[in-house]
Parts: sequence; structure tokens; C-alpha cells
Amino acid sequence: MSDKFYINKFGVKVLKEGTGPFQIFTIETVNLEFLLIYILLAESSNEDLNNKKEYLKVLYKNNGDDNLIKFLESEKSDMIFLAKSYEKYFGQMAYTRITDNILSYFKDVLVEVIKAKPQILKSKEKEPLDYIFSFNNMEDLIEDITEKNIEKLFYGSIDDIKKFFSDRLGIQIFENKITEKNFEQFIKQRNLIVHNRGIISKEFAKDYSNEHVTYTSGNILVFSYEDLSNINGVMTNLIANLDMKISEKFKLETLKL
Repeated sequence: MSDKFYINKFGVKVLKEGTGPFQIFTIETVNLEFLLIYILLAESSNEDLNNKKEYLKVLYKNNGDDNLIKFLESEKSDMIFLAKSYEKYFGQMAYTRITDNILSYFKDVLVEVIKAKPQILKSKEKEPLDYIFSFNNMEDLIEDITEKNIEKLFYGSIDDIKKFFSDRLGIQIFENKITEKNFEQFIKQRNLIVHNRGIISKEFAKDYSNEHVTYTSGNILVFSYEDLSNINGVMTNLIANLDMKISEKFKLETLKL
């Protein structure tokens, strides 16, 4: 066992210390796991199913539509109380939350690195004097330039982020081409959910179908509760490795986790 981390029974790397941004990232991943557990356990509650239906019938009584009441009186309404019924919708929402959590970590940790070593932002770009003299001190100027540069960076692609980490920080986000390819797919799946209701495009199907999985254009991306938990673990390992490298190289303050 390393003195910096241990690996739990699910193969997830758990750091003993990490940066402030990593602590925030970890809280988010743990909350998602707890939510998954809550959903799955809530379905197996001992509360009588008929009592749940009766509650809904009272709630919607005199709502102007008796069809809902009739539906609740039928066995078909059992699906309302099954976690499986909402897997497609919840899976996509949780997936985008996982993605945004990772991108937010990238932003947050870059802020910490630039605070420790502002020379990273050194470039040939020139700022107008009226902009420079609008700040009361150098710290505020650096903070504003940092924010502008990071926002600009994250409007680009993951390739831009990877290049920035490599060129400016001297750190490789991905340990190998397979991990990089998987992360690229991870981001593009998020984009399909956000911009195309999770419907697989022809381009995506062509780029990511292989001998293990076949994607069909027009189908919808679905992530089971188990998939979400596995993805959460894989991405936590990626960020944990990155956080250890960055905190060590730039001597960032770390917190006990």
C-alpha cells in the first residue's frame, strides 16, 4: 500500500491527501454514489406499494382528468415505482454531472497552479494600459488574467486543455493513448446528451464502434446505474493520478481527505 493512497475493493484509488480542487471533486463523486444507493434501496423499501398508489390517487384527485386515477388503479402503474423506469433519463443526467465535475476540477486546479506559479501565463499577448491600471494591485490583475485565460481555454476542446497542461505545466493528463481515446469518447458522449438528447450520430457510431461494442446511428445512449458507478470510479482514478502529479510538482497545499 502506498503512503499516498490505497485502492478500495472496487479498484478505485483513494488519496489520503489531495488539493482543495480534488476534495471538491471527491465530494461530488461520493454524493453521486450515495444517490445511486438511495435510488436502488428506495425501490426495495418495505412500504406497501398500494399505500404509495393511494397517496398519489389522493394527491391527483379532482385534477380534472380521471385517466391518471384509472392508471394508478391498474398494474401498469407499478412501473412508476421501479428504478429501472428512469434509468435512461437519470443515467444521462448523472453522466453529464460526472463530466462537468471533471472539467470543473481541471479549471480549479489550474487556478491553484497559476496562483503558485503565475509565470505559467507568460505570453507575447499584450494587454492595454487602461485594462492594467484598472486594478488596485498585482494580485487582482493576475487573478483576472487567470480567469480570462482559463475561460478561453475551456471554450475550446479537450485537445486544447491537454496541450495547455503539457506545454505550460509539463504534465500529461493521459498516461497512454487508450486512456486518451476513452476520455475523448467520454466527452463526446456528454456532448451528444447535452446537444442531441443522447441520440447517437453517424460520426460517433463510425468513430467509436469496435470489436467489443457497436454503436448504431439513431439509437439512444443509455447508462445503467452500474455503468455510472463504474464510470465514476474510472474517472476518479484518472483525476487522483493527476492530482498527485500536480500537487507534487507545484508544491500545492494539500488537505487530509
